[in-house]
Parts: sequence; C-alpha cells; structure tokens
Amino acid sequence: MTTMKLIGRNLSPYTRRIAIALTLLDIPHEREYLSVTTNPQRGLEVNPVGRVPALQLSDNETLVESGAILDYLMELAGPKSLVPPRGKARRDCLRLMAVACGVLDKAVAAIYELRRRPAEKVHEPWRQMLLSQATGGLVALEAVSPQPWLQGEHFSMADITAAVTVSFLRVMLPELLPPGVYPNLEALTTACEALPAFKAHPLETP
Repeated sequence: MTTMKLIGRNLSPYTRRIAIALTLLDIPHEREYLSVTTNPQRGLEVNPVGRVPALQLSDNETLVESGAILDYLMELAGPKSLVPPRGKARRDCLRLMAVACGVLDKAVAAIYELRRRPAEKVHEPWRQMLLSQATGGLVALEAVSPQPWLQGEHFSMADITAAVTVSFLRVMLPELLPPGVYPNLEALTTACEALPAFKAHPLETP
C-alpha cells in the first residue's frame, strides 16, 4: 500500500470527520467502506475492539479511534493543521470537539437503546437520560455563536466535528433537533456542508 487507507463508512460521523480532514489537508488516501454491523469480523481485523474509523498507514501501521487519528494527521499537517498549535485557542478547539463527540456518544447510545433491544427491554428512563445529556452538549455548542466559525475567522476541527454531528442527528435522531431551537448550529452546519470537502464525503443513509 503506497497511500493511507481510511476504513469506515460515512454514516459514521467519526469516520466522516476524518475523511473531510484528509481532503482539506490534501493528504492522498484510499477508502474502504466498512460497516462493522454487517461485517463484524472485518471490523475486528482492523481494530481490536471492532470499531471504525481505522487508518492504515503506508507502512501498514494502523491507527484507531478518530481522536488518535486526528492527532497524527494534525502533526503531519504542520502549519496547515486544523487544530491550533498551542494556548487557549487550542484548548477551546479541543473542548468544542470533545463536547460535540460527547453529543454523538450519547446520541448513538440512545439510538442503540431503541434499535438493538427488543421493544419490551428498552429502558426508557435511561434513554431519556442519554437524550438529556446530548441536549446539554447541543445547548453548549449553540451558545458559541459562529463568527463565521466557532473560533472566529479560524476554521477548525471544532467546526467539522460540530457539523458532522448535526448532520448525523438530522437523519438518525431528529427528535434532538426541534425546528428553530439551534439556529447557530443549523447555520454552521449549512455553511460546512456547502464546502467542497464536505460534498466529497456526503453523509450516507442507513
């Protein structure tokens, strides 16, 4: 293999944000579109815990988990990094990314509670707790008014992560996005989805 290979589907917002970052950073890569739900054995082959994304490097080293993959890519990007290199700007970017990923983690757990359990075994109080936690994260992100981006003039991984989160929720858990409740996040997501790098890696349907 002479270029990197990103493994995972664009239905996964974690995979999708890596694909978008690779494109924005002009890093050549191949894709292996893998659903670990339909092909769990392949998932275990590329990641010991059977999750995507995974990034195979040209020397066959494999990186797993989107945060670790992004850490490598931003180091590789140098001055083109989509995460500020130091100081409060870096801390703010990482915090916003963490909040958006937290929203995703809770939302996915809520989705699984309904879709992976028999109806009689769904624990609705737990699902509502998950939705409440995800909502808390959305409220926090909404409070950061884009000017035009979450970190002012600097477009960053915070914007990418927030936007792929909202796009995912629109399809998979729309009850978390009542119309008109999150105008800042909706505007940010619309602006991001209009970018060529986002269009190159559209959200897949389930």
